[in-house]
Amino acid sequence: MDPTNQASNKNAVNTTQPARFTQKLDNRELTKTSFWISQIFMIIATVTGVFLAAQEGLSQAIQFDSLNRLENNYHLRRSLDDEISANVTTLKAYADLVASNKVYDLKSQRPILLTFVWDNMKYSSSTLETPSHILSKASQFYAQSNDIVRRIETRKYGATFGSNKLRELITDMESGGLAALRTNHQQLANQLTSAGIIISRD
Repeated sequence: MDPTNQASNKNAVNTTQPARFTQKLDNRELTKTSFWISQIFMIIATVTGVFLAAQEGLSQAIQFDSLNRLENNYHLRRSLDDEISANVTTLKAYADLVASNKVYDLKSQRPILLTFVWDNMKYSSSTLETPSHILSKASQFYAQSNDIVRRIETRKYGATFGSNKLRELITDMESGGLAALRTNHQQLANQLTSAGIIISRD
């Protein structure tokens, strides 16, 4: 065999084998790179999904808490409205009785005012969320009505004067405090209804 041909054949072998090895090496490196890229994207997608889910969960929790507080405030203010309205009716009847001047022992006719809601409001976190002018009017109503009744019983107020003082207090409460309280809890009821929460307004 010609030595020149042998040398060329060896060179051909030497040039083709490294090329084949280089091809395999490049494929492996490419496979490894695409694998890690896909893993990185999967991690990013997972973290993003968890973050978005957490954000949505937090948003839902905040909305639920807000609606829950709104509903608690509505029921508290509605209950206070009912209690004060009942007391107004009781005091009107008492004022009429005093004005008639036909009762000798007024203490035996002392009006029984409801105070369950008012007394328990001090334990409710929703109380301080009630507008201050409404709380102020309610506080004045309870304090002044008891004071007027006490003065009537002890004869510090005459029958006519005492009954007129009660009627003035009642009128002020109906046109001021009760009207504001009623408007307020009706607004809360409308907000709850808009949010899909059905409440009784009877």
